[in-house]
Amino acid sequence: MFANVKLENELVRSREAVIQEASENVLTQFQDLFIADWEKEKRLLNLIKSGASSSDLLESDLLDEQKIFSITNIKDIAVKYRLRFLSTRYFKNDIPYEAISKLKILETQTGQKISALMILAPSEMFRLEDANKDPLLFAPLSDGRFYLIHQWGGEISWSRAILSWPTRKLQHLVGSIVILSALISLLLPTMWFGDVHAGYFNFYRVAAFGWNIIFMSGIVSYLWFVTNQKFSVNAWNSKCFN
Repeated sequence: MFANVKLENELVRSREAVIQEASENVLTQFQDLFIADWEKEKRLLNLIKSGASSSDLLESDLLDEQKIFSITNIKDIAVKYRLRFLSTRYFKNDIPYEAISKLKILETQTGQKISALMILAPSEMFRLEDANKDPLLFAPLSDGRFYLIHQWGGEISWSRAILSWPTRKLQHLVGSIVILSALISLLLPTMWFGDVHAGYFNFYRVAAFGWNIIFMSGIVSYLWFVTNQKFSVNAWNSKCFN
């Protein structure tokens, strides 16, 4: 019952007890970190879904200045490529997990919680409301600027800027109608005007130019209002499609 104690065995048991306790502590710490990370991820997913915002925004002191942009910078790009800059609550596509990871890393590095998120993307990627392609994820900063967190998808086509040029503002649309009318008038064969002796530049070509402007203006105006279009300079931050 009261056998003698072998000190070597006691040392081994003590060592094993310490190792087991350390293992349990490591496991507990790992579980705590996993739970904390999951809670953070769940909060960020809810933030993306709800688009919640508050006055408690990120401070720019600890952020990469190269990734910080003003609202003017963003508006210029949105108008040029006919994009929308809206809260994530209106974004209908999935946001990749890589973006979520960057959000978590950003919070860890800065010690600040992100309370608002914005996305710059083509309008077809948003759920737009009735008032009657490659996204960029931003976090608003307390100084009114925006921090670029992540971009996904492919590069935007260079032709989008050209195709979107007429819809940037009213002056661009009018200019496009005039240019297109002039091109059509210049391409018309002189024989179509019924006077084979007339020179290339004549009254008929000028009249055709004026008629083309009126005709094109009517067609464009009809299609513009029927499809509820808005100029990019007005639509870039609008949550409505009309």
